[in-house]
Amino acid sequence: MWIPQILDKTSSYDDLVTGKIPALIIPGVLSKIDCTSTCSKILNISKINRTSIKFGTSLSSHIYEKSKYFSNAQKSNKILKNLFLNNFSPLTLMRQKISKLSEKKIYTATENDRFYSDAVIRIHGNDNSVHLHRDNSNFEMCDYNVSRIKNQLSAILYLQSPVKGGELTIFHKMWNKKDEMMREPEFGYSADLIKGVYRTKIAPIAGNMVILNPKFYHQIESILGLKSRITLSFFFGESSNDCLYSWT
Repeated sequence: MWIPQILDKTSSYDDLVTGKIPALIIPGVLSKIDCTSTCSKILNISKINRTSIKFGTSLSSHIYEKSKYFSNAQKSNKILKNLFLNNFSPLTLMRQKISKLSEKKIYTATENDRFYSDAVIRIHGNDNSVHLHRDNSNFEMCDYNVSRIKNQLSAILYLQSPVKGGELTIFHKMWNKKDEMMREPEFGYSADLIKGVYRTKIAPIAGNMVILNPKFYHQIESILGLKSRITLSFFFGESSNDCLYSWT
C-alpha cells in the first residue's frame, strides 16, 4: 500500500526519489520543549494579525525576478540566523537527518557566489489552508541553476501543531504538462484533477519531520482553532558532484 513510512532501519532514500512511498516521517527530531521555545521566538517577532504568515523568501514568488530573489534571500537568511542565535538550529538538525538518510553531504545552494534562501517558516492560523498544488523547480524555475538539480525532495519540520486540522494530504498522482490545463488563476489546481485518486494524510505533529516527493500533488487541510500550524521547510536535491543542495 502507498502510505508514508516511519523511519526505521529498512527506510530507503531511493524509495522517496522514485515515488515508491509518498513520504518518510522522522519522529522526534525536535523535543516538545525545543519546539515550544522556538515557536515562542517566532511568534514574538511575527506580530500576528493575519491567518497566514511566511518568514523567508521563495523562488515561486520570484520566478522572473532573479536579482530581487537573491537580495531577499540574503535578508531572510540573516533573519533565520538571528532567530536561532544563542540557540541550537532546527535547520541544522534537519540537514543532519537528511545527510544520514541519503549518505550525502548537504549544503545551501549557490549561484554566482550568491546563496539561495536557507529555509522558510510558515505560520497558518485558524480557517487557513493551502490549495491543491505540486512543486517542480525543474519545470518552472528554468532561469535558476537549481532547476538542473535532480531528484528533488521537500523537507518539513513541524514546530507547532494546531488544535485540529492542518494535515498534509498527498495524492498518488504526479504532475505532468497536460495538467496545466486545470491550473487555477491565482494558485494551485482544480480539485477535479484528483477526483478518485488515492490519497494519504500526515498529521502535523510537533517535533516530527516529513520528507516528501513534491511532484506528487498535495495540499494542507484547513486549520481549526486558535493554535497555529508552524513549520520550517526547504527543498533539496542531488547535484552532479553527488552532494545535496537545498533552497526555497
